[in-house]
Amino acid sequence: MAPVKQRTEPPYPLHPSVIDRINPEYAAFYNEHLQDKQQVHLQPVEASRAGGGKIVLGAGKPEANVSVKDHLVLQDPRLCRNPGLMTGQDFPRIPIRIFTPMGQAPAAGWPLCFWFHGGGWVLGNIDTENVITSRLSHAGKCVVITVDYRLAPEHRFPTALEDCWQVFLWATNDSNRDPVLRGINKKCVAVGGSSAGGNIAAAICQRQAGFSTWMPRLQFLSVPVLDNTATAENNVSWRENEFTPALPAAKMMWYREHYLPDPAQWCHPEASPLLWKGNWGKLPPAVILVGELDVLRSEGQDFAKKMNAAGAKANVHVFKGQPHPFIAMDGALSDGRRAIEIFADALSNILYQPE
Repeated sequence: MAPVKQRTEPPYPLHPSVIDRINPEYAAFYNEHLQDKQQVHLQPVEASRAGGGKIVLGAGKPEANVSVKDHLVLQDPRLCRNPGLMTGQDFPRIPIRIFTPMGQAPAAGWPLCFWFHGGGWVLGNIDTENVITSRLSHAGKCVVITVDYRLAPEHRFPTALEDCWQVFLWATNDSNRDPVLRGINKKCVAVGGSSAGGNIAAAICQRQAGFSTWMPRLQFLSVPVLDNTATAENNVSWRENEFTPALPAAKMMWYREHYLPDPAQWCHPEASPLLWKGNWGKLPPAVILVGELDVLRSEGQDFAKKMNAAGAKANVHVFKGQPHPFIAMDGALSDGRRAIEIFADALSNILYQPE
C-alpha cells in the first residue's frame, strides 16, 4: 500500500489503493462532487453539523406518495436500562417521524418498520434519511418510524440505543392507544438502519431476544457497525480499505472515540453486536447490505455467518466496488437504488407472509 500523509485540507483524491477497485459510477461522482469537500473527522463536530441533516451528497428525492407526521415520544424511566441518561438537561421526549403509505390499510393494519439513521452516532437527525424511509414505506407497503436519537459526544454510549429502544417499546406496546399508532399492526414488525443505525437495530433485536418471546419478523442492516473492536491490525476489511473514500479507518475511529471514549466499552455487546453471547438462533431473519470497499464489510459478513450457523437465516449482499455510503446516494448511484429495492422487497415479502 502506498505511504500516505494525511491531508488536512481538500482536495482529497482517491487513494492509489482503491483506484483500481472502486465502482466507476461512484468514482466519477466522487471526482466531480466530493473530493473538494472537507472531511468531517478533520474539523470540529459543530462544523460537520452545520449542513443540517445532510451527511452524504447524491441522494435522490423523497417519495411523495406517503403521508408524513412528526410526533414526540415521552420516555418511560421504567423501561430504560440506564435511567441516569434521562436526568439533568436531557430532554424527556424523543422526536420521531412516521411515514404511512397512501391508500387503504390491510385488515390487520399496516406492518410496522423502524429505521435508525446513520452518521456514526455523531451526525444526522430526523431529516437525514427521508429518501430511504419514504421509499421503504411506499414500496414496502408499511408504516416506517424513524427516530431523532441523541448524539455523541454530548450523549455517549448507550444513549442513542436507549432512545431507540424506548421508541421501539412504545410503538409495539399493545396497551398504547396513542392515536398516532392507529391502523398499525404492532406484531408485524421489522427493525433496520444504516451504519450506526444498523448497529442500533441489531442491538435492539438482541435485547428483544433476551427480553421477550415475541420477536420482529425481519432485521435489515445497511453497512452496519457490528464490531467496535475492529481495527486495521485485526480485521481484514479494515486493512484492505483503510484509505477508502467516505469512511476511511481514521474517520471510523473518530466516530467511535466520540460515542465510545472509553476503550473498555468497545467490546460491550450492545456496542459490538457481533460479540453478543445470547441465543443467535432466536434472532429474526436478516438482510444485510455491505460495500466491498467498506471497512465495515467483514463485520456484516461475520454477523451473517453467526446467524446462519445458529439456524437463523441471514442473506448478505456485497455491492462490488462500493464504499460505505452507497445506499444514501440513490440519486447518483444505480447501486443505491438497487439497495433500497432489496430492502423494500424484503419488507413486503416477509411482513405480508402469514405467521
